[in-house]
Amino acid sequence: MVSITEDVKKLLSGTVDEKLEVIERRTNERLCAMLAVSSIPTELEHISYEITLKRFNRIGNEGMQSYSQEGLSITFPDSDFNEYQAEIEDWKKAQDDSGGYGKVRLL
Repeated sequence: MVSITEDVKKLLSGTVDEKLEVIERRTNERLCAMLAVSSIPTELEHISYEITLKRFNRIGNEGMQSYSQEGLSITFPDSDFNEYQAEIEDWKKAQDDSGGYGKVRLL
């Protein structure tokens, strides 16, 4: 398991490949946690790709909500996954409806 400290060091001073590796791994870990799966389903891999690209392009501006300079203004979302939340929820619902394990409610 790679430490957070090592990942931060790579993001601050690593090569492009090292930075992309950290961002992709961390994005995949987060998406897997949101989906409650151990690997990202093929039909949702595009989410990981797009968020990895966005996060890579934002290196140096982490933690900012917005940035303005000489007529250029950039606003960052609260969560990179907001844009895909409906798609994630639809996928999770489809998994629940696919006849896997049922739900039990105790009253």
